[in-house]
Amino acid sequence: MNSTEPNAIAAEAIDSTSAKPPQNLGTFLDRLYGTLFLPILTFEQLKADPSIRQAAFIVALVNILESLRLSQSGIFSLMGALISSLVGWLFFTFLLKQLASAFQKNVTMPELLTLTGFASLPWLFMAPALSLPSQWRLLAAIAVIVWFITWQIWSTSVALNIKSWKTLAIIPLAISGGVVALVWLGNTFKILFSIL
Repeated sequence: MNSTEPNAIAAEAIDSTSAKPPQNLGTFLDRLYGTLFLPILTFEQLKADPSIRQAAFIVALVNILESLRLSQSGIFSLMGALISSLVGWLFFTFLLKQLASAFQKNVTMPELLTLTGFASLPWLFMAPALSLPSQWRLLAAIAVIVWFITWQIWSTSVALNIKSWKTLAIIPLAISGGVVALVWLGNTFKILFSIL
């Protein structure tokens, strides 16, 4: 028997355990739970197996529930909230993708859309936070906001494969770019309507 054979087997076993793919969170409910409570594994798995449809459902659900919380229960209010949330999500993600390209980071739109969509889940806790007694309401609402922002930054950093603190520079740039683009678009329409 060759003395190097057991060493080769041991080295192969070590290599196979260290190169594990992300845990497979197959069902939608597993992904929901994982996003809220196991984000390290879940964000990696969502990047490896993105689902725009599931992410769009989450963004739509969060925004419809937020509209209901704000007592905008008319069908047109809900449809407006749904459409504006999906368009805003797509626009914001597109700006993040463009900034990532400018920083020479290769990421696909499905990865970014999936990760930022699932990272919206903490906002579901805003209504329960605001229903707490008055002495806890503000603190709970701030905690939900911090949780939401942290998950957005974290998911974006996983998608772009960069450190979270670097993402802090990219997200404000995307928001600023979006505001500037909307102002320019509004001014363009204003000028066109003033000419007519």
